[in-house]
Amino acid sequence: MNSSPISAVPSSAPTEASLISRFVAILTPVFAVVAGWFAGVIAQAVPGAHLDQNQIVAFMTAAAVSAIAAGWKWLQGWQQHEALVAQGLDVPVKAGPPAATTAAVPVAPQSPVVSPAAS
Repeated sequence: MNSSPISAVPSSAPTEASLISRFVAILTPVFAVVAGWFAGVIAQAVPGAHLDQNQIVAFMTAAAVSAIAAGWKWLQGWQQHEALVAQGLDVPVKAGPPAATTAAVPVAPQSPVVSPAAS
C-alpha cells in the first residue's frame, strides 16, 4: 500500500499539429484511382501503342499501386518526423499546443479489508 502522492512530470516536448498526414491518408486512395484512370486514358491515346485490354489493365494497376506506395512511404516518413519531434530532435512543421500538465493527485490510504470470517 503506497500512500505517497503520484507526481506528474510535465512534458516540455513540442507536439506536431499539422493535418497534412490526415489529408494524405484520406486522399491516397483517390489519387490511386485517378492515377489508374489517367494511365488508362494515356495508354489508349498514345499513337502507335496498340495495347490489348489486359495490357491496359496492367498499366492502370501499376499506376494505382505506385500512387498507393508513394502515399504509404510518405506516411512512414511523416511518422518518423513525428517521433523525432516528440523526442525533441526535430522542429514541428506546425507547433501544437503545449502538452497538458496535470496536477499531482494524492493517493488516499486504503483501509485493510477484513472479512467477516476472520473476526
